[in-house]
Amino acid sequence: DTISYGRELAIDTPNLNALAADGAYFTNYFVNNPVCSPSRMSFLSGRHCSSVGVGWNGISLPEDVQPLNCLLKPYGYHSAQIGKLHFTPHAKRDHKNPTPTFGFDTFILSDEPGCYDDAYTKWLEMVAPDQVEKARTALPPAALRYNKPAYSTQPRATHQPYLFAGEEGCNHASFVASELIRYINSRDGNNPFFAIGGFYAPHPPINPLKKYVDMVDVSKLSPPRLGENEWFDKQIADVPEEKWLEIKAYYLAQVKEIDCLVGEIVQTLKDKDLYDDTIIVFTSDHGEYLGEHGKIGKGMPGYDCITHVPMIMKYTREIKPGTVIDNLVEGVDFVPTILDFCGIQVPQFVQGKSLRPLLRGETTEHKDSVLVESFEPYGLRQTTLRTAKYKYYCSNAGDELFFDLEKDPAELENRVNDPAYKEAVSEMRYKLVIRLQNSTFRNMEMSAEY
Repeated sequence: DTISYGRELAIDTPNLNALAADGAYFTNYFVNNPVCSPSRMSFLSGRHCSSVGVGWNGISLPEDVQPLNCLLKPYGYHSAQIGKLHFTPHAKRDHKNPTPTFGFDTFILSDEPGCYDDAYTKWLEMVAPDQVEKARTALPPAALRYNKPAYSTQPRATHQPYLFAGEEGCNHASFVASELIRYINSRDGNNPFFAIGGFYAPHPPINPLKKYVDMVDVSKLSPPRLGENEWFDKQIADVPEEKWLEIKAYYLAQVKEIDCLVGEIVQTLKDKDLYDDTIIVFTSDHGEYLGEHGKIGKGMPGYDCITHVPMIMKYTREIKPGTVIDNLVEGVDFVPTILDFCGIQVPQFVQGKSLRPLLRGETTEHKDSVLVESFEPYGLRQTTLRTAKYKYYCSNAGDELFFDLEKDPAELENRVNDPAYKEAVSEMRYKLVIRLQNSTFRNMEMSAEY
């Protein structure tokens, strides 16, 4: 069956299904931040955002934070970053100039799909020069404030989908897959490697190929839902229901293409006789509102449509095919898991918990909650704690939300002031304080010497 994570089954994903069938499929995996950059920093460092010190986009990875590739390097692993990484702000800089490589041995960076002169557009100049202008996209909102030259006037917002103007094999996703396959073909079984294929899609601008749009079953889609005291944001207030179905179809078309490209990457590993000896992980840095709760894009308060994302892990040597993990799992758990599988000590500063015992069937216990943080420099701070049963959100402005996920899985009814949930709300507040104590203050204290 198509992996759904509770979402509408309007497309099939045979390659991701096959990967999950060969390994483990996590039904309750959550990111620790609802936007790209801090989510990726947390995921690749094994540290919560408040420990890393970055809680919003537009901030570089701190120099004292070591991502996974740096932890693997002393043990002989060659590392590659291809496509989106988002460890540095991209809106203001000139993408022709090199950036820090963050310890990666191969570093092919493209954080956006066609709006800058970066590795993607240079790749297009080499493989299909007549497609460069067709692949151009509008600048992200953050770049507009710097009056950067815009190469395209194509729409960018989620609610303005359009078809990719170029040929198949020439969009950003194809670039990432092509370069990752080229890298894999350069490796052999005697040289361990750690490689990231940073797909940008699915993500606005929503511009899939028509081929994949035609594969979406629109009849299985439904318009977004609003909860009590929710309304559509101003920019999407006039979007009709039938348009939302088109928006969702175009978004899912991007997902469909990623599934196809994952199939090509996996086949390359098989052709190189590396498939059984390679740990393969498929996941995402955040989700997309697609009109739910009256919003588009991403961000707090950490609704499941943003923070509950796919996670598949395949490792033939240790993970039994067809394993399904229903436990609550967080992004910070990725780094200690990989180090554990590689036989490398997990540093004290890593805050996640290895999934290896869970994946090997040695335990059925992991965590009872996941923590989602978001904070802007000297601005709004927001935190969400999610358990299997409840979700609690609080900001430093005093706003609170509380959802009973068993009765209200769509998170449409805020029960924070409902007398029937007084004790449950109090318990979630208490648990949130404990999680914040552990995430924020851990490893920040100085050691005393007597």
